[in-house]
Amino acid sequence: MYAIIDIGSNTIRMVLYKVINNEIQQMLNSKIPAGLAGYIDNNNMLSKKGILKAIEALSKFETILESVDVKEVHAFATASLRNISNSEEVLAEIKKHCSFDIEIISGKEEALYDYYGTMKSISSGNGLLVDVGGGSTELVYFENGTLLSTCSIPVGSLNMYTNYVEDIIPTKSELKNINDHVNEILNTLPLSPETVNSTVLFGVGGSARACCKLSDELFNENSGYTGFECKRLNKILKLAKKDKPKLVSAIIKATPGRIHTIIPGIAIINSVAKHYGCTNFTVSPYGVREGYLLNILESKNL
Repeated sequence: MYAIIDIGSNTIRMVLYKVINNEIQQMLNSKIPAGLAGYIDNNNMLSKKGILKAIEALSKFETILESVDVKEVHAFATASLRNISNSEEVLAEIKKHCSFDIEIISGKEEALYDYYGTMKSISSGNGLLVDVGGGSTELVYFENGTLLSTCSIPVGSLNMYTNYVEDIIPTKSELKNINDHVNEILNTLPLSPETVNSTVLFGVGGSARACCKLSDELFNENSGYTGFECKRLNKILKLAKKDKPKLVSAIIKATPGRIHTIIPGIAIINSVAKHYGCTNFTVSPYGVREGYLLNILESKNL
């Protein structure tokens, strides 16, 4: 088995995989909602409390690993550590308590791994991938299964919540501020709406899965990974403005661990869908962790 540990801005997750006949099979999936992006101070440094949060979560995973037969352990960090100014100090502190090394991957690498993972679950065609993490969002565009563009922007569900939202659910004006901020960045990207020849937006990662769960709860469906029309994203955001009790109740039932970040995450996805003219939203069961493992296996010719 292979252990992949993903240190994100929202959650720290460990997944154990078996490789059978060149296919990866998930055996265990465990996550801890560390919320590291909430522990970044005004100097863009992860605080001592944030470092302890990371060490606590990783130590729990190491305890699990002691009781299972794992061939290799690979840990990587995304925006949680690459966007801070004291990443080397954080890695050194973690190393004192944990036996495995941690690789900080770039935004472009994260987008590439999203692509590698997602392409295991979809047929070749045209599409735009969006992976909304806690501290960044990755975008990948492909045509006929061929990768054409990758980019990473420094907006995520947790840092948008921290920067723009005062209460639990964003107000109308706070949602507008998030939307304006995301659109301002999208307008600077080389990937323009004119170059995207796809109406399908593929959601990757926890925010996308949580979005689907919330949609199913609100609209009494069981869509799984089949997704829905993008206009539903706007319907969910309208509830934040017009029927907050109904929305909060649905979030608690569907995805309670993301009660603070789910609406900012959906706001980012909605902004991306509108910017690129996507009309359908589909969630991929695979993403960055699977792509990261597939890259390792390919490098070993396995």
